[in-house]
Amino acid sequence: MSLSKLDRQVLGQHARAIVHMRERHASKALGLVFGAGVSKAVGFPAWDDLVERIAKAPSVGGEHLLAATDGVSATAKTQMLLQHYRTKRLDELRVQPSAKNLRKVHGEWRRIVQSCLYEGAPETAELLREKHPYLASLIPIVADSPMTVNYNFDDMIERLLQADRSAPYGRPYETVWDVALQPKRNSAVIYHPNGYLPSNILEHPSENLVFSEDEFADQLIESMAGHHASLLHHLARTTCVFIGLSLVDETLRHLLRQNARINPGNFHYYVHWRAPGETRNPEVEKLIREANFEVYNLITLFLDDEEIASLGRLITLDQMDLVHAAEEEAIPLRYVYYLTGPIGAGKTTALSYLSSLVTFEEWTEPRNELLAKAWTDLDDRERAEVDAWILTQFTKKNLALIDKRIGLIAVDRPPLDPLSFTRPKDTKDKASAMLAAFSPGKSERRIVEGQVIMMNGDPRELEARVISRHKESDEAVISNLQANLRKIYRVDDEIDTSGSSVHHVAKSVARRIHLDAYTPTDIYARLGEIADGALLEE
Repeated sequence: MSLSKLDRQVLGQHARAIVHMRERHASKALGLVFGAGVSKAVGFPAWDDLVERIAKAPSVGGEHLLAATDGVSATAKTQMLLQHYRTKRLDELRVQPSAKNLRKVHGEWRRIVQSCLYEGAPETAELLREKHPYLASLIPIVADSPMTVNYNFDDMIERLLQADRSAPYGRPYETVWDVALQPKRNSAVIYHPNGYLPSNILEHPSENLVFSEDEFADQLIESMAGHHASLLHHLARTTCVFIGLSLVDETLRHLLRQNARINPGNFHYYVHWRAPGETRNPEVEKLIREANFEVYNLITLFLDDEEIASLGRLITLDQMDLVHAAEEEAIPLRYVYYLTGPIGAGKTTALSYLSSLVTFEEWTEPRNELLAKAWTDLDDRERAEVDAWILTQFTKKNLALIDKRIGLIAVDRPPLDPLSFTRPKDTKDKASAMLAAFSPGKSERRIVEGQVIMMNGDPRELEARVISRHKESDEAVISNLQANLRKIYRVDDEIDTSGSSVHHVAKSVARRIHLDAYTPTDIYARLGEIADGALLEE
């Protein structure tokens, strides 16, 4: 499949995000979250427009009420219209407001809302696919996701899924509005937090719609009371892409902020919609991107309709088609981040918070017992045994990285770290032995390039940390290791973990990975320089 010019452009601008989303999709851990903007694209009304339509409905007759409600929220207006209709209808029926009569009136109210909701919207899946600028390209993602969250009432997603996916029996999806219930089928789950109102009146709608002031207030209270724990759990386990949302929903903001505090290394994607041809303001975009990242753990992508469609295609594109297009455009598809620093700096802990990425731990096998001793206390035999074991670990890890040609990857310790545990007079020989191990025989293997993230700290504080982990490295040893690593990697930007919480450190690492420019180091070339005596001369 040949990629269009636009697809190549979107890939070039957002390759790192696309690689990450593709991996999560392949693991069935990518979920979409839809808001009103998705439905508006094909004629469904915005909230204010829907309220006006309801007010104008002959059976409601509430236009005069809206005329006197300037400055009142849309939910409050809906509450007024509902109360107006309820009183009017009970009077017309000449009945008392019993539970039975109220259920009848509320059922009629739902039909009015349904009629106003679908007025002017495409009536068939074929028309939806034809008229919607990007939804068809996202349906394959929905079909393979653990759950899709749709804040809209409509059944647009369900109709497209039904048309695109056949099932041996029944439907290829399940619609739910109570996420605490266990889904019944091994199929796509569409969750409507605000309620569900299908186009076919015979389909089963939700009992309630979060549309009026009291229902919206109840939903917010419930989210604060922990009643939305299942949705929070979904955010914790899944990488979500938010589309058509403006982050004005208080319940959504509350959930996102909770997730950011609980899972500082887990980030989601937010599509900030822009009109086609709109003049872009890099300074404003940067401020929005920074704010969303810091407060809500959101990575912001500024996309128009066609670019959103392109994003969907790129996420589900055949891998070899993606590889070939990336080669032609010189776009990297492998992003490797090496975490380095002295013992106790927090590398392994930070890595544990980055579970949405591909991660490589420090060791591929159970630790050699000699690693518990400070390297300065090892005798020559022990040092030789440890060096050989460590080198085997790093060469195995490098082979795994070579085989992993596409990915957003975080690695505990880069391959040159063993040189920091070396006497200066032995550095050249050890570096030469490492070169031979990474490129054995006639092979042309090299160490996989990657960005080195240096983590440091007050040696006294780091000593206190490692004592509890059964490691024998005092302040002087740690200080020496830190100085050696700085010489080896020559990294300008470091993360100081002294006095910092685990959450702060994890988020600082995540910022380098998701938000900052990718600046890989040619580690193999640096190893060659050290083998030639660079450390002795610097």
